[in-house]
Amino acid sequence: MGAGCDVTVTHESMTDDLRILILEDLADDAELLERELRRSKLRFNVRHVATRADYLKALDEFLPDIILSDYRLPEFDGTEALRWAQERVPDAPFIIVTGSINEQTAVECMKAGAVDYVLKEHIGRIGSAIQTALEKKQSEVKLRESQELFRLITENVTDLIAILDRQGNRLYNSTSYKEVLGDPQPLQGTSSFQEIHPDDVARVKEVFEETVRTGVGKRAEFRFLRKDGAIRYIESQGSVIRGHQGNVDRVLVVSRDTTERKRAEEELRSSEERFRALIENSSDAIVLLDRSWVVLYAGPSTERIIGYRNEEFVGRRLFDLVHPEDVETTVRLLTGLADKDRHMVRIECRIRHRDGSWRWTEGAAKNLLNEPEVQAIVVNYRDITDRKKADAEIQKLAAFPLFNPDPVFELAADGMLTYFNGAAQQVANTLGKTHPREILPPGVKELVTTCLSSGKSRAGLEVTTGGRTFSWSFYPILPSQVVQCYAFDITERLTLEAQLRQSQKMESVGQLAAGVAHDFNNILTIIQGHAELLQTEPNASERTLDALKQISHAATRAANLTRQLLTFSRRQVMQPKILDLNEMVGNVTKMLNRLLGEQIALQCNYGANLPAVLADLGMMEQLIMNLSVNARDAMPQGGQLIISTFATEIDEAYVHNYPEARTGHFVCLGVSDNGAGMDESTQSRIFEPFFTTKEVGKGTGLGLATVYGIVKLHHGWIEVESRVGVGSTFTVFLPASREGTGATTTVVEKSSARGGNETILVVEDEAALRGLMRGVLRHYV
Repeated sequence: MGAGCDVTVTHESMTDDLRILILEDLADDAELLERELRRSKLRFNVRHVATRADYLKALDEFLPDIILSDYRLPEFDGTEALRWAQERVPDAPFIIVTGSINEQTAVECMKAGAVDYVLKEHIGRIGSAIQTALEKKQSEVKLRESQELFRLITENVTDLIAILDRQGNRLYNSTSYKEVLGDPQPLQGTSSFQEIHPDDVARVKEVFEETVRTGVGKRAEFRFLRKDGAIRYIESQGSVIRGHQGNVDRVLVVSRDTTERKRAEEELRSSEERFRALIENSSDAIVLLDRSWVVLYAGPSTERIIGYRNEEFVGRRLFDLVHPEDVETTVRLLTGLADKDRHMVRIECRIRHRDGSWRWTEGAAKNLLNEPEVQAIVVNYRDITDRKKADAEIQKLAAFPLFNPDPVFELAADGMLTYFNGAAQQVANTLGKTHPREILPPGVKELVTTCLSSGKSRAGLEVTTGGRTFSWSFYPILPSQVVQCYAFDITERLTLEAQLRQSQKMESVGQLAAGVAHDFNNILTIIQGHAELLQTEPNASERTLDALKQISHAATRAANLTRQLLTFSRRQVMQPKILDLNEMVGNVTKMLNRLLGEQIALQCNYGANLPAVLADLGMMEQLIMNLSVNARDAMPQGGQLIISTFATEIDEAYVHNYPEARTGHFVCLGVSDNGAGMDESTQSRIFEPFFTTKEVGKGTGLGLATVYGIVKLHHGWIEVESRVGVGSTFTVFLPASREGTGATTTVVEKSSARGGNETILVVEDEAALRGLMRGVLRHYV
């Protein structure tokens, strides 16, 4: 029996020492063979045996990587040695090393499984023979692993996988076909078009033929018609398999039964319109990763989802394609997965598409690194970009009612409240209600029924609740059989509109009054002028003079009325100066006691450190008198009149509630009575010229109109509060002046007219008035 020897050398293709078993009965030949092995620069451990017993023991214990055997042995021959090797170490290459062997025997050995034979006279070829045998062994192992990997993939996915020849006949089909068409075994060798629905055959054939002709895989959607008459919707992706010459040899078709997805899509289209969830069910893709997260294999769906063909994708590091914001989470999940055998994690991240865009994906990764047939981390993933976009749209739609500052409701077909937002609850609380259903307009159930039955919306329904006016709009959502309801608080808008109408009305009345006063004043001037001229006639009788005085007096009273009209229309000429409102009120009240009578108690409340105002003294006195007289007339049985002054500062919040107001410092004059008070209808008209609630002959209707005009001339405003049976308060707001009081009044002494020989040009469009002026001038000649 020969002895074994260990020789250590370097060989680039080897990472471990090669175990070589030499079966040789001649020690010299074994020695020669070992020497040649050392010359071949292989790293190996060698064991030499010569007998059958030692040979069989070495096969079991030494487990050789390669066997070098003589053909002619004392107890047996090389053919028997080959058979025993195939039984015990089937993956170990077997090489015949013999002194002489005829060609027929060599061929038989090769057919029996020997990988090569080397004649002892050409023993120098042993190194290359071993290298060739080892490379062949590695190729066979890789082929088996690839075949096993393909089998595992095809048997563990729900996709339908088929390999077709150029005519479309099945060369292979996965077991998953059984779920769709029945037992897959009879399908091999049959046409792949025979189960396709007749209406789809021509189109699918055209796609298949184009794939074979162009070498570019196509995607197709069609229907399978089962033998039981059931229809299955199929989505397929073809990929070509090229032969050695580069031409299309076969076609790989990966299909998916999308029947359930089709049904889901159909149900989605008929589901609630308000959610608008347009989510398409994407096919899964498969990726195999090694421990360093490098892609080992990518399924055919990879190109459809992220644009990379398999050959472009394999060899890339997965993390290089993950969005920077998602890398940390993805690395943490997968790193933990690599340490847990057969563990699975779910991942959601963005992957960079081949065109540079980002695609949202979700999937499951399972650790099969320790599975000999796989030795990889298997990742199943799908494209959820459209679903992400749909989710964002739904969130955006949901944000509208959620963050809407106005109340939003949803009502079922029976009128039941199914949704309300935070604004609705807040409005309900403001109105003293516990639940938003309490602020819904009356008859809401009938409104919902009408909207859903007619399909028409109802807008602009105004309802007043708790002193606030709301405009309600109802919009039917027919697919969902609900009604969406929106409420808008229009109280401020209605108030502003009313105030605008009042302002426009007062402006229009003022323009009319100004025009009437101007024309009427011209007429009065003519009457009074001629009356005064006639009074200067020396021969006029006493009776005539008395009549002329009556005419002049009446004209003066009429002129006072026109002056009040001009004041209301803000056409009166002002003579403003700095005044102390407290002093002015004190002066006027000296006359008021006689005017008010004994039944009216007058009380004055003066504000301290009151700022001055820039005002016309006469107009302000008239304002106080008119308000006081108006208060007196509201208390026919007597009462109390309170005149008060105070300063105030107006801010934006106040202006919001009182549109006529403006921000700044103001001096206020308040006139209050405890008389009859006014209703809202009367309050809306009190400043109109000639409007009065007094009996005929007891009022001109110009008192408050004059007050309104004076206030506007002084760039202020007036506010009124009144309750029937309680009394009224008028508050005048005048801008505070930064200057102090103390302006003087210049008195111009009346002098007689001088001259008589001058030429005077009289310009006046009214002929009668022009004649009067000419008469007056001649009177002084």
